[in-house]
Amino acid sequence: MYAIVDIETTGGYATQNCITEIAIILYNGKEVEGKFQTLVNPERPIDWYVQKMTGITNAMVASAPKFEEVATSIYNLLKDRIFVAHNVNFDYSFVKQHLKTANYDIDLPKICTIKMARKIFPGLPKYGLASLCHHFKIGNEARHRAAGDATATTELFTLLLANDKSGEIVKLTKRRKQSQYLPPNLTTDVIDTMPSLPGVYYFHNNKGKIIYVGKAINLKKRVSSHFANNKSTKQKQDFLRDIYNITWQNCSSDLIASVFESIEIKRLWPIYNKSQKHYERQYGIFMFEDAKGYLRLAIDNKKKILKPLAAFQLLVQARQTLFAFCEEHNIEPAMFFLSKEKIVEPSSAEIHNEKIQKIVDVFQESKKTYLVHDGAKNYLLVEEGRFYGMGKLNNVDKLITSKAGSKKTKPTIKNEKKQTQNTVLEKLKEALTFYPENITIQSCINNHIVKNPDSVIML
Repeated sequence: MYAIVDIETTGGYATQNCITEIAIILYNGKEVEGKFQTLVNPERPIDWYVQKMTGITNAMVASAPKFEEVATSIYNLLKDRIFVAHNVNFDYSFVKQHLKTANYDIDLPKICTIKMARKIFPGLPKYGLASLCHHFKIGNEARHRAAGDATATTELFTLLLANDKSGEIVKLTKRRKQSQYLPPNLTTDVIDTMPSLPGVYYFHNNKGKIIYVGKAINLKKRVSSHFANNKSTKQKQDFLRDIYNITWQNCSSDLIASVFESIEIKRLWPIYNKSQKHYERQYGIFMFEDAKGYLRLAIDNKKKILKPLAAFQLLVQARQTLFAFCEEHNIEPAMFFLSKEKIVEPSSAEIHNEKIQKIVDVFQESKKTYLVHDGAKNYLLVEEGRFYGMGKLNNVDKLITSKAGSKKTKPTIKNEKKQTQNTVLEKLKEALTFYPENITIQSCINNHIVKNPDSVIML
């Protein structure tokens, strides 16, 4: 029924490392039915520190069979059995990867004795194999050798079966469960309590530090998908090994979850998040007056002190914008520093500056102030084209009303008591939470507006 497996390897992940020793103990839940153990020639040198830890030297494996030479025997021993190991994802990833290279494919149910020990014997200080063996007085005279650790794991598994009052292990033998794929230090209880709602989730390490932030339309489904495969890459294995707990924050919509995820990644800078962790260089179009009285437009890195007429993520976007204005208003590109050709100055600074003012007016028109409704309970405020913050507005109906006419007409601010836009903005800002803007947030809001144009409330 069970195949209890332990391996020794040249390194910590399967895609770039090799097995140096494997032991398989066939166990029916009551007694051992058979044993298999062999050194394996990894066809590469074993690092000195690995040799020191395992005791397996290059000389010992030089005459050992290559994995492909024992792959058939290993496959026949494992097929139709339940794969059991201490930190099962590690052993399983190596064995599956090496069998696949030898043209054998396995897809076995798995049991992790670390996970089962945490569930059946909660409250122990540590759950490593050596610690559990010491606690339960299980002998192991060959630590970090496949046969010794496999034998100790078998004794531990026997103890787990005898104390499994709720039948957790038996349940796993009857059907595949999500818990087979969970990280060794995480229990199913965490996943079971997660809601099927939009939100942001956090993976914590053994010290409680947040190591990954993600967002989801369905929290339970999305978090479960992280553990739906058992990739053998170093990043995946390290990732699974470091997860000890999961917390989350419900959000009213996918829009709010997307924006809040970006905010949290920028705030926490989690080690396993790769996207959004970079310097967001932006380019601005700036205006100045030269010594001859001509208004000029120029592209430069966006600055905190100087406010640009417009900001762009890519330099090419800014250049394309200015080239378009040059063509539309018959302005020499060199006046906007888009060409190294000699500047042919306009005959009249007044006429030229009027053209520039029209361009400025276009930029100003794009810097509108508005609310974006997420379709649920929250609003986002965009002030002069920049994201300000978001939150719940219970009294929004007191600030806005529909224009007379069609029901499809976008609502506007009430003009009763001659409230100015600044007064309304101050009230909105008091009710909303301010968050720093970034490119990802801008993109999330713009995409939402494209799909939901009626969600915009102009101020």
